[in-house]
Amino acid sequence: MKVIRAEKFYNRQDVEQDKKSMYIFTDNTDRDSGKSLIPNDSWYSTKYGEGKHYPKVTTALIRGLENAYPITTQHWYNPEHKGITGRWNDEDIEEFKKVIDDDFEEIYKNANKFKQIVFPFQGIFNSKISNISDSRTPILKKYLMEKCMTLLRI
Repeated sequence: MKVIRAEKFYNRQDVEQDKKSMYIFTDNTDRDSGKSLIPNDSWYSTKYGEGKHYPKVTTALIRGLENAYPITTQHWYNPEHKGITGRWNDEDIEEFKKVIDDDFEEIYKNANKFKQIVFPFQGIFNSKISNISDSRTPILKKYLMEKCMTLLRI
């Protein structure tokens, strides 16, 4: 399976039209952000529940598309826990592993439907939102890096 990095920022229309590629986006455990409603008949709504939304910015703008799959780099995103207060920390490693393992199982299970896996242009690690990095969360980063490397062996 070919794994590539996008050449530019995703937009919802381009991803929706590219049925041959699986697109990765960063997500949160609330599985919700923004105001645009995800259709109830999407695989995402079936797995995570109806009434979820996608934003107009961040890689999560493709949340709910049939060829878009999450990697949960943000712990929470809700009125009480946004940005820095919603980040994963190294102390969360056991919960993080369970969530990330489930994300990757979904990717593995569905990868054969596509010709390639496309990662976001801006990557998935050291963003302003989640900041999974060597300096802040070395344990989480190591685990997530190892999981990403498994995609090269599909």
